[in-house]
Amino acid sequence: MIKGCIFDLDGTLMDTLQDLGNSTNIILEAYGYPTHNKEAYKLFVGNGIHKLIERALPEDSQDVEVCYAKFNDVYRQHYLDQTDLYEGVEALLQQLHKQGIQISVVTNKPHFFAESLCHKKISVPLTCIYGEQVNLYPKKPDPTSCLLALKQMHLKNDEVIFIGDSNVDIKTGKNAGMLTIGVLWGFRSKEELENAGADYVVSRPEDIIDIISKMNGE
Repeated sequence: MIKGCIFDLDGTLMDTLQDLGNSTNIILEAYGYPTHNKEAYKLFVGNGIHKLIERALPEDSQDVEVCYAKFNDVYRQHYLDQTDLYEGVEALLQQLHKQGIQISVVTNKPHFFAESLCHKKISVPLTCIYGEQVNLYPKKPDPTSCLLALKQMHLKNDEVIFIGDSNVDIKTGKNAGMLTIGVLWGFRSKEELENAGADYVVSRPEDIIDIISKMNGE
């Protein structure tokens, strides 16, 4: 029986790409570096903010740390500008909640922003939210944050599905011994998700309900 879902946030529950990209571009411009379009940022995100800054800067840049230090202040001013739930995600979460399935979020987004976005944009109760807190646990694909979520949900790994849009998410779920669903409305490709070993790949939020219903014999 599937009794819980753990979701990635960026590219899975919410389209955060424009605000992440715009905030990074503001920093790049301030230090005289070229900016990037939205498509480029699809490949820059997923491994935390430090890696985002590394990827956005030229390889030989010596300004990674100073740009990284500026990010939170800039993003705090812009993280709600254009970010919202993907179409169909609200209905998906409502249906899961109605069925008594617990919902949690595990993301490499800084914890403050993860909590704030979830509280502002998601109407159903969440069991827990684990954002990036490198002083407490490693980033995904290390499974520690997932295992902490499972403990807080009081569920075993074979009772929960991990859902995300990138190879980082699929590897995280696999490392935690969970089934995984890759979603195609986010930032990465079907090929990436399949190569990472996703158990399922879906193109619509409602497909997740269908998978869980079949697994639960409904």
